[in-house]
Amino acid sequence: MKKWKKISLFVCVFAFVREFRPIEPFYAAYMTSPAINITLTQTSRDVYAVGAYSCFLLIIIVFLITDYLKYKPVLIMDGICGVMAYCSIVGHPSLLRMQIGQVFYGFFFSSEVAYFGYLYAMTDNKRYYQRITGQARAACLSGKFFSSLFAQLVSLVNGSVPYVELVYISIFGMFFSIIWAYFMPNVTNSVYFHNEKSEPTDELPPPVTNYTSSTGEPKTTEDIESHQPKTKITKDIDKNYSKSLGQVLLYLHKDFKRSYSDPYVRKLCLWWAFAFGAYVQVYTYINVLYTYVLDLNEDTHFTLYNGAAESLNTLIGAIAAYSIGQLELNWFKVGDLFLGIGSLLAGIVLLGCFYTRTLWFIYAFYIIYGCLYQTMLTVAESEVAKRLSRDSYGLVFGFNSFIALFLHTLMTYGIVQGHIISVSTIQQFLIYAVYYMSIGAVFLIFSINNYFSSAATDSIIECKQ
Repeated sequence: MKKWKKISLFVCVFAFVREFRPIEPFYAAYMTSPAINITLTQTSRDVYAVGAYSCFLLIIIVFLITDYLKYKPVLIMDGICGVMAYCSIVGHPSLLRMQIGQVFYGFFFSSEVAYFGYLYAMTDNKRYYQRITGQARAACLSGKFFSSLFAQLVSLVNGSVPYVELVYISIFGMFFSIIWAYFMPNVTNSVYFHNEKSEPTDELPPPVTNYTSSTGEPKTTEDIESHQPKTKITKDIDKNYSKSLGQVLLYLHKDFKRSYSDPYVRKLCLWWAFAFGAYVQVYTYINVLYTYVLDLNEDTHFTLYNGAAESLNTLIGAIAAYSIGQLELNWFKVGDLFLGIGSLLAGIVLLGCFYTRTLWFIYAFYIIYGCLYQTMLTVAESEVAKRLSRDSYGLVFGFNSFIALFLHTLMTYGIVQGHIISVSTIQQFLIYAVYYMSIGAVFLIFSINNYFSSAATDSIIECKQ
C-alpha cells in the first residue's frame, strides 16, 4: 500500500472512532433526566458555557503545541480528554465536576486540527492533499452518522433512551481512539517547528482564466485569483532541523499574510468563520431546544428521535456536500450568489424552529439546515484550498476556527448566559435565524456588486474592440 493511502486509512479510522459518541444527540436530555437532574437553564448557562469558553481559550494553544509535539502526542491526548469529559458525567456528578469535564471537552473539540495537520505532515506528495482531506471529512461524517443511528436504534429497542449505557459506549469509543492513535506512525517533520527551510518568493503565476466574454472567448485578468504566491523549498541537510519560537512566529506571520492577501480568500473565510460560529451554536443547543419544546408541550409520552435526526442531518449533509463537489461551476462568478441564497434559506429554516412547537417539524428543519450548511461549507473550503499554499491549510483552518469560536463564545456570553440580552432557548433560534439572514444579505450585495463590475468590464473590452 502506498504511504499516502496508509496514512489516510489511519486518520480515517481515527476520525470515525473519534466521532462515535452516541450520547451526544441526547446530551441535554441526559442532563435533565433523573440520572443527573439539573435544569435546562443550568445545562445551557453553567455546563455548555464552560465548554464554549475553554474551546476559545485552547484552540490557538492547541494549534501551536500540536505542531511542536509533532501531532501524535496531541492525538493521544485528544482521546484522553474525551474519556475525561464523559467520565465527568458518570454517576451523580456535582456541577463543578461537570464543568471540569467541559474544560477537557474544550481541548477535545479544539484538537480537531491535529489529525488534519497530521495528514499534511505525513503526506509528502501535495497533489494528494485534496483527496485525503475529503476522505478524512467523509470518515468524520460517517462516524457521526453511525453514532447517532446506533443511539436511536438502541433507544427504540430498549423502549427508552439508555443514557448511562450510551455514556459508557462513548467512553469506550474515546478509549479506542487513544489505542489507535498510539499505533499510528510517528511524524518526523511538522509544518512550523520541525520542517525544512522554506522561503517565500516574490514571483507570481501567470494570469488565470476567470470567466468567458459574450463572444465565448476566455478572458484573463490580473485579479484576485491570479495572485497565489509560490513557496521555494530549500532542502535542509539536517533532518532534525528545528526552528526557534521567534522563527516560527515570523514564519506564521509571513504565512498568514500570504494566505489572506487574496481578497477572494478573505471573503470566503469571512463566510466560513461567521457561518461556522453559528453552526457550533445551533449544533450545541438544538438538543436543548428539543427538551425545551417537549417540556413546553408537557408531552411525557413522546419518544425522542434526536439520534435519528442527527444521523439524517449528517447523512443528507454528506450526500449534498459530495454532490456539490462534483459540479463544475465558475464559483468565482456565482459563489457569492450561492452563499447568499444558501445563508438566507438557512436563516428561514432556523426561523421555522422558532415558530413551530411541533418536534417533528423541528427535526425536519434541523436536517435541512445541516444539508444547506454542509453544501455551502464544501464550496467555501474547496475554493479557499485552491488558492492556498499547501502548508497554509492548517493555519487558515485554525484561524477561521479561532474566529468562529470567538463568535460562539461571544454569543454564549451575551445571549445564552444573558449578559447582553436575556432570551429563552427558543428565542435563541430567532437570533440565529436573523444572524444567517444577515450573512445572506451581505453576500447577495457582494453578488450584485460582482455582477455589475463584470458587466462594466465587458463593456470596456467591447468598446476597445
